[in-house]
Amino acid sequence: MDFNLKTYKRFKIKYYIKTTNYFFFFHGTSLNNENWINIEQLMANHKLKYFRILNKIMINTLSNSIFKNLTLLIHGPIILLNSNNANLTFKELENINPSMKLLGFRLNNRVYSKKQVEKLKKLSYLENISGFHNSLKVFTKIPYYKFKSKKLTSLSK
Repeated sequence: MDFNLKTYKRFKIKYYIKTTNYFFFFHGTSLNNENWINIEQLMANHKLKYFRILNKIMINTLSNSIFKNLTLLIHGPIILLNSNNANLTFKELENINPSMKLLGFRLNNRVYSKKQVEKLKKLSYLENISGFHNSLKVFTKIPYYKFKSKKLTSLSK
């Protein structure tokens, strides 16, 4: 077996994807060391864990997995971000650094795009489900006649 840095990184990516239940896909830019150190400090201040992957290694790894549809989105370094903070919002994540763009969100072996999770207020699963439950309770209490159309259809010719 050829064990070099690329194969080690590929195994590390596979392990990270299998063991982490949820994380964010961010598009990074090729930055010099000084800019990257500032981004790392911002992530440490927000208590975020990250894993930075180069373009070619990520494409090769994803093309052999169930996430092969994501390879079309990759055009630069990818940052996999993870947080244990349930009070973190998507707006805060997007405002960490303007050079990092949110691509998607992985939760329970499903990848959601930015458009799909845009309307969520919080990252907490329980808060989102309780909000959904409350909206269903309100919706079911609305009487039928509110939905019934006022226009009667004529059956005569």
